[in-house]
Amino acid sequence: MTGVFANIKDDYYIAPDIMGRGHYGIVRECIHRVTRHVFAVKSINKSKIRRVDHLQNEIILLSEMNHRGIMKMVDCYEDAECVHIVTEKYSGGDLFDKIVANTGDSGCLSEYRAARIVKSLLEAVAYLHANEIVHRDIKPENILFESNDDDAAVKLIDFGLSRRHNDDGLMTNSVGTAYYMSPELLEGEYDKSTDIWSVGVVAYVVLCGRPPFNGKSNVEIRNATRRGRFRFRSVYWTDKSDDAKDFIECLLRKDPRRRYTAREALAHPWIRENT
Repeated sequence: MTGVFANIKDDYYIAPDIMGRGHYGIVRECIHRVTRHVFAVKSINKSKIRRVDHLQNEIILLSEMNHRGIMKMVDCYEDAECVHIVTEKYSGGDLFDKIVANTGDSGCLSEYRAARIVKSLLEAVAYLHANEIVHRDIKPENILFESNDDDAAVKLIDFGLSRRHNDDGLMTNSVGTAYYMSPELLEGEYDKSTDIWSVGVVAYVVLCGRPPFNGKSNVEIRNATRRGRFRFRSVYWTDKSDDAKDFIECLLRKDPRRRYTAREALAHPWIRENT
């Protein structure tokens, strides 16, 4: 996988308690034996991985990235059974849980809080796109809060579906999570603007607590996305500003050629006036 076997326990003490669980492994706290700094380690069972190239790609990309809005990888180890990715530790939970906890009859987070989250996410996406990287799986579960503070910074994580891509051609693999896939991704020809669509969906959900394209199954959700028509239902959007609605409309344009870029979105009045 990495080309070198090494024992992570030579350098880190790994706590026994499991902080999180995924399809292929677990996340625990670890402490560097010399510096005593506390980190998180994701231990991935190699026998459960269906696409080795996705994991290899994630390791390569994380090792090269350096941005305050993106999870920082500290170390990587491989032994006979697992690959261990050591990262900074974030204690504030993910955006999905924050949305669930704050959604009510009148919506979800305040415009001020939502704009700060979306701005940080857009800054990370702008950095990725400037470096010819497309995330392809932006969703609330992949956005972590650095701490439990009200104004905690957010970090974009999980680059297993990410890939390098320039403007010479279009990507064709249909990957991601149904609610956040763009119409052109579903049709099988897309570029980096697919990430902007995903950010637009996240912004919509963060403000009202519900997705713009919904259905009882992935097929229904994808069909709604292909149609590209969404509404600002009055019961959830009564107290939301026109700027907020215009911002979302600029990101959820069905035609990717008319959709805002990350830099254009960062210059939108809704972002500027709320951050």
